[in-house]
Amino acid sequence: RMLRLMRILRLVKLVKSVRPLYLLVTGVVAALQGVVWVLVLTIVTLYAMGIMATRLIGHRMLFPPGMHVPDNILLPFLTVSDSMFTLFRIMSGAASDEEAMAVDLLM
Repeated sequence: RMLRLMRILRLVKLVKSVRPLYLLVTGVVAALQGVVWVLVLTIVTLYAMGIMATRLIGHRMLFPPGMHVPDNILLPFLTVSDSMFTLFRIMSGAASDEEAMAVDLLM
């Protein structure tokens, strides 16, 4: 274990001693911080929209009482996690034919 730790410390010392390599590493770390914040914002937005889609579509609040709604429309929105996954697939352009048909029928 100590040998592994010593190898890591030598690598850190090498990065600090070579200025262009140090600038590259600090730039990558700074870029990762921005990527993490975009990921957090995306997850929070998908969670909020997933709750809304589950309540409105999955629990039939969007439809008038007594209206028959096919199960293939409700299936992708029955739970919050299903709604989040469906919305993510639609957002990324990877929706299946069934999901695309469900969204088309809702619009």
